[in-house]
Amino acid sequence: MKRWSIIVTIVLGFGLFVLGCGNKANSDPSGKADSAAQKNNGEQRNFQRGKNAMGGPGKRPRAAIPVEISYIVPGDISDYLMYSAALETEQTVTVYSQINGLIVKMFVEEGQWVNQGDSLLQLDPREYILAEQKARVEYDKQRSNFERLKGLKAKELVSDEEFETARLNVKQAEIAWKQAKLNLEYTTVRAPISGVIGERLVNLGARIQPSTPLFTLSNLAQKIVKVYVPQNEMAKVHRRQKAVIRSDVLPDQSFEGWVKRISPIVDAQSGTLKVTVGVRDPKNVLKPGMFVNVHLIVDTHQNVPLIPKTALVYENERSYFFVLNNGVAQKVELQKGYEDAEKVEMKNDLPVYTPVVVVGQNGLKDGSRVRVTEVRRYAWQTDFPEKEAQKIKQLSRRPSEVPQKAGERPSRRPQKRSGN
Repeated sequence: MKRWSIIVTIVLGFGLFVLGCGNKANSDPSGKADSAAQKNNGEQRNFQRGKNAMGGPGKRPRAAIPVEISYIVPGDISDYLMYSAALETEQTVTVYSQINGLIVKMFVEEGQWVNQGDSLLQLDPREYILAEQKARVEYDKQRSNFERLKGLKAKELVSDEEFETARLNVKQAEIAWKQAKLNLEYTTVRAPISGVIGERLVNLGARIQPSTPLFTLSNLAQKIVKVYVPQNEMAKVHRRQKAVIRSDVLPDQSFEGWVKRISPIVDAQSGTLKVTVGVRDPKNVLKPGMFVNVHLIVDTHQNVPLIPKTALVYENERSYFFVLNNGVAQKVELQKGYEDAEKVEMKNDLPVYTPVVVVGQNGLKDGSRVRVTEVRRYAWQTDFPEKEAQKIKQLSRRPSEVPQKAGERPSRRPQKRSGN
């Protein structure tokens, strides 16, 4: 038993000896190893701070974001009721023939302007010429017979009944002759109104009936749009009310209009009132059948600050825009008044001619540095700061010099040196 105690004591002592040697080898009595580790950690922290500040090792601060701007300008804007419908003409007719016949000649084609009474097509007239000649002969015969009986009547050699029959035969023959002449005239189909041939519905050589449609004819000088106004908005509509007509096909153009007629009857099924709006299109740009938007103007605010609608950024039912202040974009929540398809009335306490970002704003944050690449002017901006726009255009041709955030050094691009 004593022998085993001695063996255990020797083993434990040897283990403690080995453990003590290991701790001594890993320790540095002078503290140099700990100092070196702390130095390395400090250098790594300093390197990381420099990396974050410079955008990465050996890199400059982030460049300014390129944007396009416009300006808040004064102008007029209206509140309106908007409806959509197809453009029509006040006068559009379908041309028919009065008689049967074979088409032997066409005088007009689609898109051609014609005046009232102009020839449109010609039917084969030979049959109608013969019919007119036959009716004329019969009329001459009945008239000669009546003249003969008139002489006999004066001598009381003809009864009253025979004389009256002869008179009526003359009248009937005259009517038949006039009908034959009229049918002969109908062999030439003429325009019932002045206008443009919208569609030709028959071809040369076709045999037509009075029920056969031949042409559609439209007077493009008088264009209208029929819109249907809900009965709860009918109080806002009145005759001669101003309107603006626009089409998605012609986004940069608008056309004047006015309320021409208002139906006195409300449709019981739809609960709407038909309103006919006249359209002024002196250059004949709009075409019948085009889908247009009609803006019935209810009220107008004059000389108020207007901001381009392209400048807006939408977040959760709120609208924002960015103004430019010494090369820095500042985010502003819009206080909105009236608006239309191109512009919005701004009620924020900002002066007119404040530059606003209209392109590139979706990638901006409040305080982002920006560089102006272009100044946009919209067609509705009649009042525009041209001198300020030219100044910004000139500055955009060279690197922007804008204030940096606190603690950052100003970034400057190296200037190219000319070779000696």
